[in-house]
Amino acid sequence: MSAPFSVLHVCTGNICRSPMSERILDGLTGEDVFNHGAGVSAFHEGEDMQSGSAEQLQERGYDARGHRARHLVRAHAESSDLILVATTGHLEYLAERFPEAAAKTFLVRSFGLLAADVAGTLPDGGTAVRGKALAAAAEERRGEYDEIDLADPWGMSREVYARIAGQLEDALRPVAAALGGRA
Repeated sequence: MSAPFSVLHVCTGNICRSPMSERILDGLTGEDVFNHGAGVSAFHEGEDMQSGSAEQLQERGYDARGHRARHLVRAHAESSDLILVATTGHLEYLAERFPEAAAKTFLVRSFGLLAADVAGTLPDGGTAVRGKALAAAAEERRGEYDEIDLADPWGMSREVYARIAGQLEDALRPVAAALGGRA
């Protein structure tokens, strides 16, 4: 078996949005996709996922167990084939600190739209082949899609967490489908 296609999910503290993104895509794909997350801030490092995020994952049938927040370091970016971030601020953070990762870093909600559009044009092959082709197509088409941020639900109501989880599912289903997942 070839190495899994690695997707890094990034938000601010790695306690709300990126854990939901990571676990949703993990639930929609198979073992040939390695999903992991990190935050641009070290403030919450080692903490559990926010209860609002965990509740939304569980209610939607995804595994919320065992999460511990991580602070984003160069090794996370270098070892990933695709990086999905929550906001343009996170996109800028990665471009500034890890410029070598800029070509594979995208806003999660915008990337979902692109994945839906290009899925039929991806080459046959395993998940890694399709994933790398998907990231390359996204880089070629960068700027053709609106930049759509994913709001931060931290400290907000259950309804806000539900809205964010729904937006992530809407964005990640086409990504999983393009990768050949179960979406």
